[in-house]
Amino acid sequence: MTNKRSRIAAALLVLLVSFFGGLSAAQATAAPVSVQQNPCGDLTGFKHVSLSSLPAEASTTYDLIKKGGPFPYPDKDGTVFSNRENILPKCASAYYHEYTVPTPGSPDRGARRIVTGNGGEFFYTADHYKTFSVIDVDGTPAPSCGDTSKLTKIGYSTLSSAAKSVVDKARGGATGTVYENREGVLPSCAAGYYQLFPVGTSDRVISGKGGEIVYTPDRYVTFKLVNLAG
Repeated sequence: MTNKRSRIAAALLVLLVSFFGGLSAAQATAAPVSVQQNPCGDLTGFKHVSLSSLPAEASTTYDLIKKGGPFPYPDKDGTVFSNRENILPKCASAYYHEYTVPTPGSPDRGARRIVTGNGGEFFYTADHYKTFSVIDVDGTPAPSCGDTSKLTKIGYSTLSSAAKSVVDKARGGATGTVYENREGVLPSCAAGYYQLFPVGTSDRVISGKGGEIVYTPDRYVTFKLVNLAG
């Protein structure tokens, strides 16, 4: 009798362990997954598009943004974009603002928007905030890890033939040496983000993984963002 009771007790214990073990596993499976979001200013992983490749209405909206209006929907355009979808980098409240990109034939605002960031970023969404692309305006790629809007720009066409050749190599995927950004003038990015290419005795070309090209004519004393369309 004692052996029979022992066997029954052991069987019950196994059932209890299996039940609570399965419950714990189910709870672990149901636990929400934390999605890591880029910090403010970090555009790594975003698709980049040129302004000229977007619908003509996007260029019109961009021009209105630069002029400060007038906008087709004054009660909506320029309002704070709250980033509730958590697709854009997480920034402070009121960092982003949205503007309508009209859709011809649409009876309402449509689904297209340009969203701006206080750091100089421009984003385009054609599907009402489901997806976003970074707009490279003026032929200058937006930085992937920081704001280069304060850098002086220099047109590609104004560079020397030697500098143009190096810029072309950098854009074509050539590998230079790692530029460590010790001067701290360029946006602070991960190690290995910048590549350095010598041009002449003093001038250098620096490329970033986000597609940005920077030119220094005086060996890191000054830096100029290359406008590839200029």
